[in-house]
Amino acid sequence: MTTLQNDAIHPLTAQVAVVTGAGRGIGAAIARELANLGATVVLSGRARATLDATAQSIIQAGGKAEVLQCDVTSLTSVESAAKHLETAFGRLDILVNNAGMGGFGGPLHQLDPAAWEQILNTNLRGVYYMVRAFAPMMIRARSGHVINISSLAGKNALPNGAAYAASKW
Repeated sequence: MTTLQNDAIHPLTAQVAVVTGAGRGIGAAIARELANLGATVVLSGRARATLDATAQSIIQAGGKAEVLQCDVTSLTSVESAAKHLETAFGRLDILVNNAGMGGFGGPLHQLDPAAWEQILNTNLRGVYYMVRAFAPMMIRARSGHVINISSLAGKNALPNGAAYAASKW
């Protein structure tokens, strides 16, 4: 009976989850909740200091967390992270593509092309790179979940938010 109760409280025990953009905001909240549910959470992002702080908060609360610094806009970085994860854990059960950036730089015809690229590279290409690199582990295991965080901006126009809306659609 104790095991069933424990499984009900911690249904993700023995599962490994990767959360991108896990250093702050929504990503940190997702990581904390996955850890509360029993998963070992691998915190991914560019800013080591915020990732370390989130990991410490999870560990102090009794959860399991690891930091895996990764830039989702770089296929090389993402592939390296996937190899490291597979070596360290041998599995991936949950991938949460949360890393993202906003950008409301003015009307589309005035938006700096570099800003357009940066937003799309993070919000759109980053999801593709992560799935491309991490999904094979799930496919081999014949199990796993990919969760892509989106935005209502993908369906509802926002003034001066063309790049963000395009990347979230």
